[in-house]
Amino acid sequence: MKLVYRITLSLIVPLVITLGLWGWLSYRTMARKIHADTDMILKEYSDDIISRMLSGRELPERFNGAYNTYYIKEVTPEYAASNPAVCYGEAEAFLKSQEDFASSRVRKQVFMDREGQYHEIAVSLPTFEQDTLVEHVLWWTGILFVVLLVALLIIGVIVVEYNMRPFKALMAWIDGYEPGRKTAPVPDDTDIVEFRKLADTVRKAVDRFEHEYEERKIFIGNASHELQTPLAVCSNRVEMMLDRPDLDEEMAAELVKLHRSLQHMVRLNKTMLLLAKIENDRFPDKVKVDLSDMLVKAVELNDEIYSYKEISSSLSREGDFIHEMNEQMASVLVTNLVKNAYVHSPEGSGISVTVSGDGFSISNPGDMPLDQDKLYHRFYQPGGRKEGSTGLGLALAYSVCERNGLALSYDFKENRHIFRVILKNSR
Repeated sequence: MKLVYRITLSLIVPLVITLGLWGWLSYRTMARKIHADTDMILKEYSDDIISRMLSGRELPERFNGAYNTYYIKEVTPEYAASNPAVCYGEAEAFLKSQEDFASSRVRKQVFMDREGQYHEIAVSLPTFEQDTLVEHVLWWTGILFVVLLVALLIIGVIVVEYNMRPFKALMAWIDGYEPGRKTAPVPDDTDIVEFRKLADTVRKAVDRFEHEYEERKIFIGNASHELQTPLAVCSNRVEMMLDRPDLDEEMAAELVKLHRSLQHMVRLNKTMLLLAKIENDRFPDKVKVDLSDMLVKAVELNDEIYSYKEISSSLSREGDFIHEMNEQMASVLVTNLVKNAYVHSPEGSGISVTVSGDGFSISNPGDMPLDQDKLYHRFYQPGGRKEGSTGLGLALAYSVCERNGLALSYDFKENRHIFRVILKNSR
């Protein structure tokens, strides 16, 4: 998950809780205010009626235009003593203007007149208008909650994206970094201290890695080059000893084993030297190469070499795959991938090659998928070393693809290993 999305998701929970509490408190406060104002109106109306009654003035009509209604009844001293002097409640009151009953807020008060007689006055006010107002308040509070939440999230994302630009630039630089290739300087155009420290750390790590990488390439190249002559001398001397007429059978068998080991070391040394040359960009000349023809020839050649394994091959040529690259490197790529399929296929199995205008694929049978984390590592040979394999074929093929705008991928479907080579821009 991207950092900006993680930060945004981390903000959602506290924002929802905070804005939710704020909205709930605002709604409750406003609802209480509306109810308090209703009770104040009822109190003033009730006090006015009691004042008129006690002063002997004319009482207002029971039903007025404001929907207020009231009634007064005499009560016993026992009733007055057992009930609260003032109480509020909800009840159904008859509205003359509506000719119907409606939910109303009711205020009851017990009082005593000048003659000592107790009375109870009940005034009511319909609450459908207040209920509508409270409902509107609830709706607008919810709308405001959603608008504020969305606005804060959008602002948060914009702010994070803006301030994370140096970090994103550094990540883009790291994604495009290739060991041994000339790259742009590490981006550090920022005044944020933490990002400058991170960029400085990346720069130091890359410089150290590049130094070690160059030393490793020089060592491998020099070691492989220096080993060529001694290995060739040893191999020739073993061949001379095998030609001796006085050589007994037991000694000949041992020399044959020694010769095979020397030949494996020679192939391994040549491959290491070739890999070092590829990594050092020692093949600059590029021409348009028809890899389709190379695949046809490679399949025919390996059919002959591995005929003892009775492996069948099929080649589907849907188009010509022509790519601009060094011809020797193209041969290395095709040869190693095709040979890899033959070497790691069981006897009597089948190999399939498909060529199109933007790439090719080679598949061979297998029991289980390969470890993709180690697949292109040098000397990786799943299931043990195979006869004729150095463990460097896939490493060579991968190195060739990386330096020629190609992408090498691996997949395992229906008990078959599938290697694909396509143009990087056609992914």
